[in-house]
Amino acid sequence: MSDMQMQSLIEYVLEGDSPMDRGTPSELQWLGEATDAQFEEFLQALLDTDLNSSHDPALADVFRHVMYRLRPWDASNRRRLPPTSVPLVVAMYRKLGAASSSRCHLLQILAASAIPHELEEFTNLVIDDPPSDAPSALLAFGPLFQHTSYDVRRLFPKLLDALQHQVVAASIIDLANFLFRHDLIAPHPGIARKEQLITLLGAVVQRLSRIEEDPTQFATSPDEIAQQIDDAISLAVALCDALALIGDREAIGKLYQALEVRHRRLHTEAAAALARFGEEAGKNALVELVAEPVARLRVLAYAEELDLTEKLDEQFTTPVARAEAELALWLAQPSQMGIPPTKMELIDSRLQHWPGYDEPVASFLFRFTYQLPASEYSNVGIVGPLTHAFGADLLDLPPDDIYAAFAGWHVEHEDIFEMDAAALTEAQRVEVTRLERKLRDHDFDAIQPAIFGMFLGDKVLVARAVCEGHSGIAVMDDHEPSWFPARNTSRPIGSYEACCIYKGRRLLRTFN
Repeated sequence: MSDMQMQSLIEYVLEGDSPMDRGTPSELQWLGEATDAQFEEFLQALLDTDLNSSHDPALADVFRHVMYRLRPWDASNRRRLPPTSVPLVVAMYRKLGAASSSRCHLLQILAASAIPHELEEFTNLVIDDPPSDAPSALLAFGPLFQHTSYDVRRLFPKLLDALQHQVVAASIIDLANFLFRHDLIAPHPGIARKEQLITLLGAVVQRLSRIEEDPTQFATSPDEIAQQIDDAISLAVALCDALALIGDREAIGKLYQALEVRHRRLHTEAAAALARFGEEAGKNALVELVAEPVARLRVLAYAEELDLTEKLDEQFTTPVARAEAELALWLAQPSQMGIPPTKMELIDSRLQHWPGYDEPVASFLFRFTYQLPASEYSNVGIVGPLTHAFGADLLDLPPDDIYAAFAGWHVEHEDIFEMDAAALTEAQRVEVTRLERKLRDHDFDAIQPAIFGMFLGDKVLVARAVCEGHSGIAVMDDHEPSWFPARNTSRPIGSYEACCIYKGRRLLRTFN
């Protein structure tokens, strides 16, 4: 790394989340490919720099690119940090302090390299100075699930000393379960702490019950309440799995308490744990839970493991039922709706060729509905070649166009791309003007260009327009226009969705 590159990266960090005027992306990528000595030099320079929380976004970028150097996901090309780097990484972690949102990436770096000394330092930091929240802990522990070519004795049983920190407890127990289930450690690390684990499950279940009764006791905002529930559920689920793997029947009482919690994920895990102990109540609960789409995939897996498949209602084991479960689980993710839908209904299913697949793919469209306190929300989601749903309302579209919207969103090809019509070159603006004239020739007016793109050599304009007195979105290429009139909905199709449908129509027509 040259002095100029070094200074540029330091400036990037000091500017926080404001990009530099010169080549930041390429310099960060270069850092990901730097030698160990260059990385150490840069890390020492950071240690000598006055840093605070405003620098976290840029530091996170830097540490993520360092992670790329280690490639824990690539067994044939994975790298390790030299021992001389470890003290610098540890010093940087401690320097940034608990308020830092970026320092979890440094734990991730130690876990990714995973030589004995690094694992010891990783364990010491988790015990003495854990990450500030559960999502950061999950990120830090991630590499230990991606590769297993490390000495697990450098982690366990000492890592269990960090169970006192709730933010890392779920990750620690999940890792212990993972290592035991894959025959990488025996007996289960938690067997010597079974009383502590049983007590901890009881405490978490009690907390969840109190949150169910009155969530305002624990937080004021819905987001804070949701995060507390997510963290508690993750820990309780990990504990149920661990206690079932340990196999001590002293845990059965607390597992029955967990079974009473209404959250479907915990209900499922508690039922499975009880079923492993041979408890009929656990088996019966699993058989009933298969009717719940958001729990169905886990139930089907547990039923196969526990030889309960024949007891399940066959209507919930079909490909359609599995697809319904995939969409419900996707919608329930925090990054999507956060809860499963109230109702789901199959709209269409077909076997069709899909971009990126060599053989025809089974595709399913479901209408999903949320019954909200003051309203109802419905839309369409797809399962098959992808699982996805748009924010725009697709319900009035025919199935062919709904599939097209998802195919256009899903496609990745170097000759298919779009750009904002407000940020074009002079040559591109000339093409936009030409396509606007073609739209006028087809009786469109009040044209407002929104997107200019390329589709396998064809130039394409997406614009807001008016046709025969109706407003909507027009898509024009060198062949013919596509028209999407505005509909009476609070979430109408916009320029982006119209562009996706245009691309998808052409792709699916070609492939099929």
